Amino acid sequence: MLASPAPPPAPTPPQPAPSGGSGSGKWVGVGVGVGCGVLALAAILGLLFLRARRRRRGDGESGRPGKVVVDVSSSAEYGALASGKQATTTTTSSSWGTTPLAASDVRGAVESLTVYKYSQLEKATAGFSEDRRVSGTSVYRAVINGDAAAVKRVAGDVSGEVGILNRVNHSSLVRLSGLCVHRGDTYLVFEFAENGALSDWLHGGGGGGNNTLRWRQRVQVAFDVADGLNYLHHYTNPPCVHKNLKISNVLLDADLRAKVSSFGLARAVTAADGGAQLTRHVVGTQGYLAPEYLEHGLITPKLDVFAFGVILLELLSGKEAAFADGDTGEETLLWESAEEALVAGGEDDVDRVKVRAFMDPRLHGDYPLDLALAMAALALRCVAREPRARPAMDEVFVSLSAVYNSTLDWDPSDYGNSGSSMVGR
Repeated sequence: MLASPAPPPAPTPPQPAPSGGSGSGKWVGVGVGVGCGVLALAAILGLLFLRARRRRRGDGESGRPGKVVVDVSSSAEYGALASGKQATTTTTSSSWGTTPLAASDVRGAVESLTVYKYSQLEKATAGFSEDRRVSGTSVYRAVINGDAAAVKRVAGDVSGEVGILNRVNHSSLVRLSGLCVHRGDTYLVFEFAENGALSDWLHGGGGGGNNTLRWRQRVQVAFDVADGLNYLHHYTNPPCVHKNLKISNVLLDADLRAKVSSFGLARAVTAADGGAQLTRHVVGTQGYLAPEYLEHGLITPKLDVFAFGVILLELLSGKEAAFADGDTGEETLLWESAEEALVAGGEDDVDRVKVRAFMDPRLHGDYPLDLALAMAALALRCVAREPRARPAMDEVFVSLSAVYNSTLDWDPSDYGNSGSSMVGR
C-alpha cells in the first residue's frame, strides 16, 4: 500500500524587524547623500563667486593690475600707467595687430629717469614763456642745474615713446633724461641741441642767419643719421622703426653733429611680425612717406630707408621734400622728380652734368663731384618705389661710411676755388 504524501511545510511566520533595521537605514543614507550633494554644489558656487569677485577687483576695484589693454594713441593719463595702476600691457595701435609694450618697461623707464616737479620745470623755462619756446613747436628751452635742456610738452599717453627711448643708447639719437606729469600733460626733458633743427639750416637760413652747411658738414649729418637708424634697425631688441623721419626731426648740437628726435610714432617690429606690420591709420609728412605705406599701410624698416633717401636729396639740393614747381607752381615731391633730375635719358647711372645742376647753389661748387655722384646714386636707391629694391640700413651705412671717410681726406684747396673742378673732369 502506497504511503500518503507528506504534508507541505508550514509557512514561516514573519520575523519582527529589529530596531533601527534596514528600512530606516535606507532613508538615512539617501538623506546623507542629498546633503553632501547640496554642500558640494554650494561650495562650487561659492568658489565661482569668489573667483569672479577677485577678477573684478583685479581689473580695477582693488587697484591691483589686471589684464587690461590700453591703446597708446588714447588720451589715458601717463602717470597712472607708469605707476602700474592702469594696465599691465599697452599697445601701439594697428588695425591688423598690436605690438605689446609692458607697463613694467614703462615703470623701469621712469625709475631710470629724473622725475621733476612741475614747479621745477616752470622755473627752468621762465614759466614756459614764449621767449623760451622753439618756434612752431611745443618745445621750450630750459636751464636745469646750470645745464641747457629741452622740455617738450605732450598731451596724452607717451608710454611708447618713453619705453623706446629708455631702451636705446646712441650718440645719434636724442637722449631723454627726465619727465614730469602734470594735469594730464607729460613734460619730457631731453638733451639740448644748440643749433636747432636741420630744416632751419637747409631751408631757414641757419636759425635766422646767413650761414649754410658746407659739404663736409652735410656729409657728417648724413653719416650721423644713418648711424642712428642703423642702430635702431639692427642693434635694438626688438628692432625699431622711427616712422616719422624728416629733416625737422634731425637736430644739430653745438658741433653740428646730428641727432634723430621725435619718437612719438616709433614702433617695434619683431620677428613674430615677419618684420612688418599693417595699419589703416596712416600719418606723416608729405614728401617723406613711402608709397607702400601710403597705399597699403605697410610698416617695415624700409619706411625709414625711404625717408632717409629724401633727406639725402635735400642735403644735396637744398630743396624741400615737397616744393612748388618753378614752371607750373604745382607741388612737386623731391623724390619723384629726383630720377629725372639726376639720370640721363636711357641711362641707369646718375649723370655728372645733371648732378652739377641738381646740387645746392649755396655750396658754390665746393664739393668733390665723384662723392656727390655716389651720394646721389645712394639716395635714388633709397627712394626706390618698391621696398625690396631699397637697401637695408646697414648697407646704406656702409656705403655712406665710404663717402664720409673720403670726404675727410678731401681738401678743396687742392683744386683752387672749386673743390669739384678737377674731380669732374
